[in-house]
Amino acid sequence: LRVAFDGDGVLFSDESEIVFKKKGLDAYIKNEDDSEDIPLGEGPLRCFLEALVNMEKKFHAKGLYKNCPVQTFLVTSRDPVISGTRVLKTLKSWGLELTQAFFLSGRPKGPPLSMIQPHIFFDDQKPHIDGALKLGIISAHVPYGIGYEIYKGACEK
Repeated sequence: LRVAFDGDGVLFSDESEIVFKKKGLDAYIKNEDDSEDIPLGEGPLRCFLEALVNMEKKFHAKGLYKNCPVQTFLVTSRDPVISGTRVLKTLKSWGLELTQAFFLSGRPKGPPLSMIQPHIFFDDQKPHIDGALKLGIISAHVPYGIGYEIYKGACEK
């Protein structure tokens, strides 16, 4: 079972995304730098990730690392230098270790998703869901926070 997650608004709260969308890139960079040692809040699928990681750990305890039947992936638009450290520190503070993390610096999520071939991909932004669906990847929209508010507002117009 390969499960891929977006970060902000899915595994994590959308607190950083709110800063980015309301105040712009410079404010976002400053916020992430100032908050590097402060874990992000929990998003709606954090507990689901925890359950999957706990299953992974049970297989790892039996020596199944490379061929573990449960694998978890983070596929995020975040930049590894500007905001990746906070994400990794947050996951560490939660005691969660994913199979692999992709920090895409705003690049399309299609290439890593094509490589991973997840059984399901979760994201809070409809364009990322639509892109994954075009690749034949089963995807689920997580209606949460500012990303959902913007999407909902666009649909109402």
